[in-house]
Amino acid sequence: MPAAPPTPSSRAWAAALPGGTVVSSSSSMGSASSSIAAAEAERLTMYRCIISSILESETVYLECLDVVLQYMKALKATLTTSQPVISPDDFSTIFYRMTDLHAAHSTFLQGLRQRAHNWDGRLTIGDHFKILASKLDIYASFLQNYQRAVETVRRCGSQSQQFADITRSIKLRSLQGQAQSLEDLLHRPVARVQKNALVLHDLLKYTPETHPDHETLREALRLTQSFLTRLSMMHTEAMFPAPERPQRHLVRNSFIVELVDGHRKLRHIFLFNDVFVCAKYKPTNRAEKFTFEVKWYISLHDIVVFTDGGPETLRESSPPNLVALKSQASTVRDQLRRQESLAESKGGSRVGVARNEKHRKKLAEVEAQLVLASPNLPFRIAKRAGPVHTFLLASEYERDQWGEAIHVLQANTPGVGGHQLNLQELQSWITACRTFLKTNMGTFLMRSGKDNDSLLLGDLHIVVSSLHGLTSPANVFLCFEVDSYGHFFRKAKTKTTGGIEPHWNQDFIIELEGSQTLRVLCYEETVHGMQLRGKAHLELSRTWLNDSLTEKRVSLQDLVLVLSLKFLPPEATLRRVPTGKSTGLFGTSIATVCRREKRSVPFVITRCIREVERRGVQEVGIYRVSGLASDITKLKKTFESNPYEAEQLVKEVDIHSVTGLLKLFLRELPEALFTDELYPRFFEAFSAADPEYRKTTLLRLFSSLPQLNQSIIVYLLEHLVKVHQQETLNKMSLHNLATVFGPTMLRPGAKAPNQTPKDLLAAGTVDVMAQAGILHFFLSRRANGEPIQGVHQ
Repeated sequence: MPAAPPTPSSRAWAAALPGGTVVSSSSSMGSASSSIAAAEAERLTMYRCIISSILESETVYLECLDVVLQYMKALKATLTTSQPVISPDDFSTIFYRMTDLHAAHSTFLQGLRQRAHNWDGRLTIGDHFKILASKLDIYASFLQNYQRAVETVRRCGSQSQQFADITRSIKLRSLQGQAQSLEDLLHRPVARVQKNALVLHDLLKYTPETHPDHETLREALRLTQSFLTRLSMMHTEAMFPAPERPQRHLVRNSFIVELVDGHRKLRHIFLFNDVFVCAKYKPTNRAEKFTFEVKWYISLHDIVVFTDGGPETLRESSPPNLVALKSQASTVRDQLRRQESLAESKGGSRVGVARNEKHRKKLAEVEAQLVLASPNLPFRIAKRAGPVHTFLLASEYERDQWGEAIHVLQANTPGVGGHQLNLQELQSWITACRTFLKTNMGTFLMRSGKDNDSLLLGDLHIVVSSLHGLTSPANVFLCFEVDSYGHFFRKAKTKTTGGIEPHWNQDFIIELEGSQTLRVLCYEETVHGMQLRGKAHLELSRTWLNDSLTEKRVSLQDLVLVLSLKFLPPEATLRRVPTGKSTGLFGTSIATVCRREKRSVPFVITRCIREVERRGVQEVGIYRVSGLASDITKLKKTFESNPYEAEQLVKEVDIHSVTGLLKLFLRELPEALFTDELYPRFFEAFSAADPEYRKTTLLRLFSSLPQLNQSIIVYLLEHLVKVHQQETLNKMSLHNLATVFGPTMLRPGAKAPNQTPKDLLAAGTVDVMAQAGILHFFLSRRANGEPIQGVHQ
């Protein structure tokens, strides 16, 4: 990594650089504009000095890595002979991750040199620094292994005179023939990583905030500082009193759900550089609040990772009812909020405090059940010729991360952990790790109003532009995931596009529900199947998201994705304004549309549903995956102006755009199908503790709806049941369908004018869960052939 730049000794030296500019001392005596120009010239001169120093430093560093690789190849050639200079284990330990370090810096130097050749102050270079910073995990692995590598060099030198002679005096051109030992060269990366933050500080100092590089360089600096902080988190020296013991370090860890004998169990898994450990999470009443009990472990090189066919292969004794849990959570949280409001108005009494604590405890219990119930993607590992262990994850992003971490370790980790593993030792390790671990289960349901500022509810618009960085033509597509109260779901997928610089120009609208992170995954279609080429995540925040498109350049490892995003908050999306056209379709009352069309169900609903049943019921994620915003807009305009043309267009567009249009029509109705008047009563009935009262009241309320609304709701329910019947193919359970359609078919009426976005989000959190629960109640009864209408009283 680049070293800190030297301070230029004179203007003449600066002017000698490519494109250098000499600023005369008389410039400062001119006009104000001359002073500004002189200051800008001074800044550009210093910037060129820094870049020149970085290029020179990187060239020397890369030569050191080149030399190490040359010796590495020479020694590797002897491994297959009858008299190897060193053993294969010693070889892999000494040169651990050196090839990866060389590749990362070779790409960095080449890219920076090309950009800096005719640099004029406007060309961006920050993306190269950010890409390099994104590969700091290579340095993390190298540094964890460094001490062992040095000890191995010394031991091999004492045991083999030939090895000592080869590695004792290594000449480098850049150092005018000065001798270096292999140990000296191995220390170069150690020294290098400590200087990177200083270089980025210097670059930022001379990069204006308005320059495109400023934000990119800041992100690179943040990644570097975060890396240095993590590196110092675990003091491995204290854990290894015996010098002959190999170093073990933690690579990755997370809370996870394990499927044991058909039942979901909360676990915490730890991936070390020599062993995979599964532990039971145990809360305690002591100061540390939690501990772990090791359940089982597998040595790293004995791990087998299985690809899986999907959720339908799971065998659960009693699958969780996710919608019912969300509904229960909404009820408890609503009770807690009412109690808190009552306590504020009357003052904090002991009884009120006790009730609040009771509700909080109950909410924590429900949330713990949600943590267990939400993940549904299987991730299976096993010991060679041993039992298979099944974990459940919430997103493909996480599943790819775990699989990739294990495969990379198996391919690159030297012979760490050669001693016999035992349960007692691993338990000590896990207990030691607890001191710096933080739980990552989330407490999204119990967030305060202040905390809720970071959770977004509304519509996220994504315009996918292009992908850069491919070295050869490839067929690639992108997937987008967003979180919903801590659990991730795939929301959109682009079409597959080929070429060396794929362009999509596709746009999506993703509904956010308590979200704060967008994940991006890039896949390549190859003859061997889908290959993950890169992944990244963006923290979503109102600080940079607004109602106008903001361009982002997202680093996907070696690739850079260009996209634009904008965000429409609840106040702009939950209560949409009608179109204003008395003869319009979208935004017009359902009664007006049906009266004009002389139909009991609007044509736009029947046509979309017919098309879904014709070619969409077997599509994975139907109704959950977002369609193209441009196609949805085109369909909307066509249905408004020419139904005959719309009839044909529906057959041609992507099926997810058709489902997007149907959801848009229902969402833009001035009044939801379950009506503004009855919604509070549906909500109250569903929150009732007595199951029988809840059932009879919900059925009676449904019978109170206008006959037209009842007919349309029944038509939609019958269609969704048909979709559910193909769940093994489309992965859409009644729970999933209720989650998607609940907020479009049930929603509160107009909000009070003095409600803030924070109030809307707090209410929306409870409402969305209850809306899904109410619709799931009617869907389940329809699927079971039970009546959905009650008797008026």
